[in-house]
Amino acid sequence: MKNFMVANINNDKRYKKEKIEILLKAQIDNSIDLRWKIEDIILLCNFKFEFMGVKAIVNELDHKCLTGSKMFGMKYLFDNNMVNDVIWAHDLDAWQNVPFLCPKIKDVGIASYNIKKYNGGSVFWNLKAKDIVDKVIRTILKEDRHTEENSLNKVFRSKKYKDRITEIDNTFNVGCSGFVTRWARSIKPIRVCHFHPYNRIAWETHALDRNAVGVKCVSDRLEKVLRKYYKLNTELELDGKQAYKEKKEKTLLKIKEIEELNEQLRIIDIFLKKGFYQ
Repeated sequence: MKNFMVANINNDKRYKKEKIEILLKAQIDNSIDLRWKIEDIILLCNFKFEFMGVKAIVNELDHKCLTGSKMFGMKYLFDNNMVNDVIWAHDLDAWQNVPFLCPKIKDVGIASYNIKKYNGGSVFWNLKAKDIVDKVIRTILKEDRHTEENSLNKVFRSKKYKDRITEIDNTFNVGCSGFVTRWARSIKPIRVCHFHPYNRIAWETHALDRNAVGVKCVSDRLEKVLRKYYKLNTELELDGKQAYKEKKEKTLLKIKEIEELNEQLRIIDIFLKKGFYQ
């Protein structure tokens, strides 16, 4: 499996090169700390960058759809015959929390939000997915609003491609939106924590239990890596403590509800495998 990241900057003030470079350093440090081999970390940028032995492939990327940079990066890999293994393509703020093996997938593996919508921040692509990548790129370029996620959902749920897509466990992409639901549905420990370290509330959600799920999601190991690069709170601020109090009871009820549903689905799955349902 390859660990693939893309950095695409332009004059947009939201994507300052200095902040992107810190994200890249933290991501590479985290990957190496998790025993990824340097040759299995693929970094594609539209600027020169090197850190801890990982050197970026420099290539111009699409400037109309920054959110779709990973897709244009995937197309570059396929077009240049650089895909020889499953590729885990993820956002720069999607952090591998613990070691994991590639999930079982068809041609693409992707997690969803708490609603029936795929989340493009952490996606697994196998060697047969080139035509799907090309279709997503064409869809991005065709759309009036150039957005990766809308295009991914349109292609992945289309009649032609839906049977080649595997919806993987939420553990491979737990972000901040719908956090409690996504956390409750996930295999523990969480494999990928998706949050931006510059966002205090996001950090509190994943590392300081702002939503009162009862556990810290970020591993001590990942926290140690992130603290090298970011100034991060060690306890909830006043608004976070208030949020914890307000959400605690509702969160417990929601988790219980989801756990009961998960158990029902597990039993149904067992029956289906044994052929009791037609």
